[in-house]
Amino acid sequence: MRKWITILYTGLFLIVASTPAASAAQPGSSPPPAADRTEVQQQVQVWIDALSKQPQFESWKKASWNIVSIGPGLHGWLVTLHQNNKPVGYMIVNATEDGGFALGEYGIGGHPAYDPDILYQSLVRQGFFESYAAAASQKLKLERNYIHPLQAVWKWVTPEGETYFLDAWTAEMLPIDEKQWEQQTGKLSIPQPKSNKAALIRTLSAARTNMAFDPYERMPWLTKPPLTKDQVKQLPSLLDRKSEVRYTAELYNENVLFVWPAIGYHLWNNETLFVAFDQQGTRYVPLETIAADGSFYY
Repeated sequence: MRKWITILYTGLFLIVASTPAASAAQPGSSPPPAADRTEVQQQVQVWIDALSKQPQFESWKKASWNIVSIGPGLHGWLVTLHQNNKPVGYMIVNATEDGGFALGEYGIGGHPAYDPDILYQSLVRQGFFESYAAAASQKLKLERNYIHPLQAVWKWVTPEGETYFLDAWTAEMLPIDEKQWEQQTGKLSIPQPKSNKAALIRTLSAARTNMAFDPYERMPWLTKPPLTKDQVKQLPSLLDRKSEVRYTAELYNENVLFVWPAIGYHLWNNETLFVAFDQQGTRYVPLETIAADGSFYY
């Protein structure tokens, strides 16, 4: 069986972009004054303030940001941050059962999740359009589908009725169809966001950032057993020692292998651990969200 190996990346969200302008976050938009902000906007600002104290997130201090409700049922939000009209990061925020908010994942860099520029460039590279201008000028039928950090795609339906799934970060085509997409949705372990508004993650207790590395320089998933559950709980200690840790997951009936190099972590409120992965920038994903669906190696 052919393996597609991609260096990649909670709730389902869907945004139909009838024009290129609709699909992109507007760089010039800024959050409203504090008095006019909704609860989710206020919470997003709390997280931005906390993260911007970290050296890698310094660009967030003066960044403008655009927040878009995401469905179905409008139970989530995509936040895209810009500085000098260029993207510098993103957040995905989920609604919780008690009416609060959970930070689903976040990242820094010039290629955030669902970047239309990356999408158009990829469509040209893969031969669907002759030029970036040709791709950007079309009214593409696009959906941003996010089920899980491992299952995040652009869904593109062509005028001829063909459906393609492209990775949300690289916009590379995935070798799957709608049936495989739906089947995979039922296989992932998707924790339901739960929180108490008084116990939201608000402060970073610890942070670590190591040097990026090529995850294919060694391929321990072929030669060694994965870390045990107890060893995975010690990930911060491994990363503090600058160990090269890799995360792998096989999806879509083993047609797609995700390999992510772990390069650090954020620990919030002394308990919620986000693992940092080198992927089109740096991407921070909750350990509890991905631990059951893949394996760690070092």
